[in-house]
Amino acid sequence: MLTNTSSTLLLSCSVINVIANPMCEIMVSKQFRGNFIFDIFAIELTYIILAWNLGWYTLMLSCIFFWIPVDVFSFIKWSKNIDREDENITVVKRLSWRKSFVLLTIVVIFSIVMGSIMSSIPGSQDSYLEAFATAMGMVNGVLLMLRYSEHWYAWIITTTLYLVMDISAGAYGLLIDDFAMLAVTFYGVYKWFTYTKVHNTIQDKIVF
Repeated sequence: MLTNTSSTLLLSCSVINVIANPMCEIMVSKQFRGNFIFDIFAIELTYIILAWNLGWYTLMLSCIFFWIPVDVFSFIKWSKNIDREDENITVVKRLSWRKSFVLLTIVVIFSIVMGSIMSSIPGSQDSYLEAFATAMGMVNGVLLMLRYSEHWYAWIITTTLYLVMDISAGAYGLLIDDFAMLAVTFYGVYKWFTYTKVHNTIQDKIVF
């Protein structure tokens, strides 16, 4: 699958990621809080191994110091906002269109600035591209933890950047993963925005 991952361990991590990423996104789209526990063991740990060997150090550091803690806090926060009609799902919300546009603009600016800072880490591969994708992904994680539907916008951009990175690294096997996640992402947009409309959870401000 990957010319850079000829060992059994790295190849196994690649296969696990190809399968686990879309599965996790499906859980998120269905508002299932168990996705965060699944994400830690099936995705973050294997991504740390892959990122270390591919030289994607900002991605590796974000998994260790950001994504794993965010997954833990997200599980706790989602568990406190269970839907009254269905205990298997979590209540999600979204912002008004005006606030959504402002938020998206801030997200892009923040990611550009953070991308510039992260790209200065010695030994990073794909420097700015990887750093920008990592920063955008971090914003997505925060919005997901806060249960905002707008996190899907950031995730569409992040997944697209990962697709470009995988092509650049010759990781063609992971393209299966990238395209599968893009498809599930658009499904998640439909599911979350339909839920917020039906349950009237549209808000005019960001609540941290």
